[in-house]
Amino acid sequence: MMKYLIHCLVISMFSLTMSVSGQEVEISIDHPNRVNAGEVFTVSVTISKGSLTDYSRFSQDLPLGLSATNVSSPNADFSFDNQRVRVIWLKMPESSQVTISYRVRVDPRLKGSFVLGGVFAYVVEDERKFLNFDRNEAITIVPNPSVEAALVVDIKDFKGGGESAPTTAPSGQVFAMAVRQKPALINTGGYMVHLLVNNPSGSKYAKIEETIPAGYMFEEVNSNDGIVSHTASTVKFIWMKLPGTTEFEVVYRLVPKQNEPQGDMIIDGMLTYTAGDDNKIVEIKEMDVFLGEMTNVQKRNLLATGAIPPGTARQTASTQREPEPVRTSQPPASTSVPGGASGKVIMNTRVLESGTGAYYRVQLTANRKAFDAVAFYREIGVDREVLVEQHEGYYKYTAGSFSTYSQAVSYKNQVDRLSEIYGAFVVAYRDGRRVPTSSVR
Repeated sequence: MMKYLIHCLVISMFSLTMSVSGQEVEISIDHPNRVNAGEVFTVSVTISKGSLTDYSRFSQDLPLGLSATNVSSPNADFSFDNQRVRVIWLKMPESSQVTISYRVRVDPRLKGSFVLGGVFAYVVEDERKFLNFDRNEAITIVPNPSVEAALVVDIKDFKGGGESAPTTAPSGQVFAMAVRQKPALINTGGYMVHLLVNNPSGSKYAKIEETIPAGYMFEEVNSNDGIVSHTASTVKFIWMKLPGTTEFEVVYRLVPKQNEPQGDMIIDGMLTYTAGDDNKIVEIKEMDVFLGEMTNVQKRNLLATGAIPPGTARQTASTQREPEPVRTSQPPASTSVPGGASGKVIMNTRVLESGTGAYYRVQLTANRKAFDAVAFYREIGVDREVLVEQHEGYYKYTAGSFSTYSQAVSYKNQVDRLSEIYGAFVVAYRDGRRVPTSSVR
């Protein structure tokens, strides 16, 4: 009888293996079946991945009252927030088997039992697949004898608080761990996004994740040696080894997608980093400053106190001008050539006239706000006059006037070779109205 009781108290380990029919993917998960409230236990997940090499993700939801910290996640981005463990690989390790492990802390007030499940998502031949698994065997929590019985709660009834949620950076130490300069409109019609990060001392890992508005393409400018990944709505920078400076910067560009509506330039972002065994999660603060005109000392002071040095407010940047209204005074002489300029001017750029007949032009960009296209496109090498028109809520900038489609395509191919031109295309007009190119040819 004594041997039986001792055997019941010993933490035993088990393994579950599951596979997807027709795929070389197997998962096994190991953890104890009895844990003590107020203590930590380890979960190990082994993935026999076969030939998988690309993006993969493991996720597991933990009940309230449990929190997770990384132990080992080779080549992966580990995070724990909103009670979910996430392990993401942009590129899987070369070995055929990968093991990840993490510690789970149990709130000292808990009792009862729970089960662990999870999902492994991966891509095979451009098709996303999911492996769902659940445990039937429960993990039993042994109550903590040092906690009064009246305070002990069954894990199924636990409402949160205490150690169950990820901690946030202590307030009062610094004004911000990360600052985003209010996105700056650039002359291509897109926006430059500039982040200043207070390098978390002693952190072994950091991640910036930003939600970007619809209708824009992401382009990396400076990741400061971070691993970069992005989707249509998010961009992520990951550092397994942080830069060696006390603060560092990240810059990226958002380029308007052609023929798609652009959402409001509202960006939400979070910085995640480690402090000991804890994950710290802080919001990135957006400020109306111009980081490019600040010294390193001023940047440090901004992060520490939030003070904006004189002369570095964002209004000092020439790219921040608001669109000017349409002006009709002092216009350059208009032309009678189809697709030429009218007598109106917007932001120093002549407006496309209505015209008559059929012709083609090459559209360079479209934007919600107007800008000085004449100066910008002349500087980057566009050798024909750029005109602007207001169409479907956008300022659309086009160059050239061509009587044949082949001439327009030839010029489009020419401007495509300019480094600052993205996605130029041919547009057709008939009697001043845009029409499908097929209806003119």
